[in-house]
Amino acid sequence: MTPGSGEGRVPSTARRLRKALQKRGTQATIRTYHDLNELVRWAQTCKADFTHLVGVGGDATQSAVALAAVRCSVPFVPVPNGFGNMFARAFGHPDRVGKIVDVLEHGELRRVDVGIANDDELFLSHRSYGPLQQIQDEVEEGRRQPARRLARHLAYYAMAKRFLIDARPSPIRVEVDGSLVAANAGLVTVANVETYRGFLSLTPTASPTDGLFDIFIVPFTSRLRLNLRLLWLLLKAPGRWNGVMLCRGRRVVVTVNERRREELRTARGALPLLVPRGSVESLAQRTRETDAPPIERGVARAR
Repeated sequence: MTPGSGEGRVPSTARRLRKALQKRGTQATIRTYHDLNELVRWAQTCKADFTHLVGVGGDATQSAVALAAVRCSVPFVPVPNGFGNMFARAFGHPDRVGKIVDVLEHGELRRVDVGIANDDELFLSHRSYGPLQQIQDEVEEGRRQPARRLARHLAYYAMAKRFLIDARPSPIRVEVDGSLVAANAGLVTVANVETYRGFLSLTPTASPTDGLFDIFIVPFTSRLRLNLRLLWLLLKAPGRWNGVMLCRGRRVVVTVNERRREELRTARGALPLLVPRGSVESLAQRTRETDAPPIERGVARAR
């Protein structure tokens, strides 16, 4: 667990879960990491001396712990106790102890996709480039972000003014499966699951079971036009997909301001994941019912 995640509920959740498992005769141990880098080092080197791995925390914690599950090939259960929890929420993973135990005892084991950045960093949900990622990085720098949800929202909104209104975005180049799809974008999200579900859905058809990323791109434009496009998406207004691009692929190369370059690829079925029964089918149903424009693999659709 990472105690700094979410709203301070992580230690209590972890202790109550351990107690519930021990009552059932299951040996359970808690490992606490206050530094995310320390958690990553453990995930890169730990021995497979456990039968299941439970990660209690937010999105960054889940991605770090999932690395150990992939390396050791043991079932992973994410417990969403953070702010976004995009990957865990995509499958409906619960945060209540009784339901977590039910997943451990009766859940379905599925092999799902993960993302790999620059061949050495695993991520479960998404990688963003441009103002949205700058906002998140600034608020969460040094993991000193506010613990309470309302305070966290206010911190994001305050930082949004700085990057969406005051700052000029950097140009972003995007290649998908070897083809150039955007030479000059203003905002990019490469997603393994639906990004910002329930708030600002940028990739509503993204699925961690199809072996592909969904890529959302806003062409380079003025601050006003960028803000209006994000606002239309936030409000789910008619025509909100006009003026943006959506595409799908296995390998993505993103270059920011002609300097920062990242190579992303999907690792299909790399993560053994315990999920609530029926959750994979529910996820597939949600992606079919979205009103987002159709996406063809490797071809950006301008609207």
